[in-house]
Amino acid sequence: MAVGPSKLTLRAYGVGFGDCFLLTFSYAGATGDRHMLIDFGTTQKPPNPRKLLMMDIAKDIVATVGGHLHVIVATHRHTDHISGFATNAKKNGTGDLIASLKPDLVIQPWTEDLNAPIKSKGPGRGLTAAANDAFRLSLRHMQTVMVASLRQTRHLPTALREEIAFVGQNDLSNLSAVKNLAKMGNNGKSAYVFYDKKIPKLAALLPNVQVDVMGPPTIKQKADVVSQSAKNTQEYWHFASVWGLRAATSELTDGRELFPRAPVHTGRAIPIENRWFMQRLKQTRGNQLLRIVRAMDNALNNTSVILLIKAGKKKLLFPGDAQWENWEHALKKNASELTDVDVYKVGHHGSLNATPKTLWNAFTKKSASEGTKDRLCSVMSTRTDSKHGHRESGTEVPRDKLVNALRSDSELRSTQELEPTGDLVLKLEFDL
Repeated sequence: MAVGPSKLTLRAYGVGFGDCFLLTFSYAGATGDRHMLIDFGTTQKPPNPRKLLMMDIAKDIVATVGGHLHVIVATHRHTDHISGFATNAKKNGTGDLIASLKPDLVIQPWTEDLNAPIKSKGPGRGLTAAANDAFRLSLRHMQTVMVASLRQTRHLPTALREEIAFVGQNDLSNLSAVKNLAKMGNNGKSAYVFYDKKIPKLAALLPNVQVDVMGPPTIKQKADVVSQSAKNTQEYWHFASVWGLRAATSELTDGRELFPRAPVHTGRAIPIENRWFMQRLKQTRGNQLLRIVRAMDNALNNTSVILLIKAGKKKLLFPGDAQWENWEHALKKNASELTDVDVYKVGHHGSLNATPKTLWNAFTKKSASEGTKDRLCSVMSTRTDSKHGHRESGTEVPRDKLVNALRSDSELRSTQELEPTGDLVLKLEFDL
């Protein structure tokens, strides 16, 4: 009978604004080390990065795992979580290198199953086919709407245009990475998971390590993920019905002029009495586009896989970028399981919306004395001064208010520690 691991090594790679974690479970005897890679992507590299940063990270992963990777988890398809899985025509991209490790299992959310065509019955038995199909279809339409939205930013004020582009580009489908993840799964085994989904093969790959799927929920498990109140500005799932409409997509992308015969004035040719109005109109248009791209960004975040990993005496919580609708379901169903977490991977790079106060307040090991083994360890992958949000509006990432709480009530470790030296990896070890 296989014994459990005696040690866990957690490597947090300095990708900048993104996630890349390698968990190594160390076993005695013939079992040896077993490795789980959770995400590999970035949208904004750290300050003064290495020229080939992502390739250097990929090579370090290869060297660490000794040529074989047991499990890959792609929590959701945002670029800052999967861009490192991209391949190229020469077959020497970072994703090609990861694929050479021949992973035994690739875990992704149920929304990412490329082999589950629209009109299927959805994941699991007895789920509402129409609702699951509609949601998956809305995610596909989202790509078209995002492209159209980004096209509309060219005449906006610079700061607003850059913020929309930073958020929007993250939502564009990284097709090469998506296909590579699917192919790696086909060569080994794919698991498209949802709340409470069991992954039998995982027990053989990580002996005596329990991995519970806390999210995302399916439509049947939490139907209101597609009908949240419009009054709640933190929760944007209700927009899915808008970007899922073919008519709306067509109007955004068919290129027709609204008033084709109207005179067009640009630059200094705009009558002086209209310039103030034009400036305000562009600002308003930009704010509306930003709201749309943030809505879509949050919807994808809420497809994040949430994993609770139990190894020996330790519990580790890896939630991807999960936001409220995803968390709400997990907290309702498994609140007691989440209280005594030892290691918390901070959601969404330090975004306030991704660490609900209900969750944070429930962590009992925050109260342990500073410097003791029982104290909660928070691990954050982010970048200092990212382009995500603004301090003036309280939307900056990482959020100062949250970071202060993490630093005060837990042992906070962040990839920001790597920025001054340019080191690749933050390495943490835990006795199990």
